[in-house]
Amino acid sequence: MPTAIPCSTPPGTPPPVSAPTPSAQPSFAERVWCVLKAWLRNPMEVATLCPSSPFLREHLADRDCVRQASRLIELGPGDGGTTQALLASMRSDAQLLAIEKTDAFAESLGTITDPRLTVEIADACDLIDIVARHDFGTVDVAISGIPFSYLSPMDAKRITQSVHEVLRPGGVFIAYQLASDVKDYARPLFGPPETEIIPMNLPPLQSFVWTKIEEPRGEATGA
Repeated sequence: MPTAIPCSTPPGTPPPVSAPTPSAQPSFAERVWCVLKAWLRNPMEVATLCPSSPFLREHLADRDCVRQASRLIELGPGDGGTTQALLASMRSDAQLLAIEKTDAFAESLGTITDPRLTVEIADACDLIDIVARHDFGTVDVAISGIPFSYLSPMDAKRITQSVHEVLRPGGVFIAYQLASDVKDYARPLFGPPETEIIPMNLPPLQSFVWTKIEEPRGEATGA
């Protein structure tokens, strides 16, 4: 039986509150068709032709940090399968900001009728501006399905730096990927990740998990 994955939570965090009833989820065939249409329109922005599996969705959402978070962001939610899994685990007073670059997914994401969700069809390179525009404040958890191996080094660095900036100290960054490129971009900011294989997905993926550690002020290095 799978167990919850503990993550760092801020002191004084209230216990989780029951979430609203989730909206009806599309069938697997409907999700496959949605992903296929998106890939046909934007093949360089869609990493796979297969929607996220139940095992992947559980791997991302069945975490204490998700259940206890007040503010979460999801980068690259795709057709919204992982988004709905996160919403099902979140507190009733939490907020999720989902940022998707591929506009072919807009219709599918728009069918998720949950007041805690805000969907922005935009580029994650503009994450800091998007967070500020929505008055979202600092973030407890950031989840990314963006395929970093498809990005230019400049964009990959900009996105990881932006994630690091919007996360609170002790906040958690989770990236699920086919390749390990994200590890090289995030390591200078977050240090080495916790890595896990997700075999029950097509294709099998890796997850990389970091917790943001803030250096004490005044502890600068140098002579």
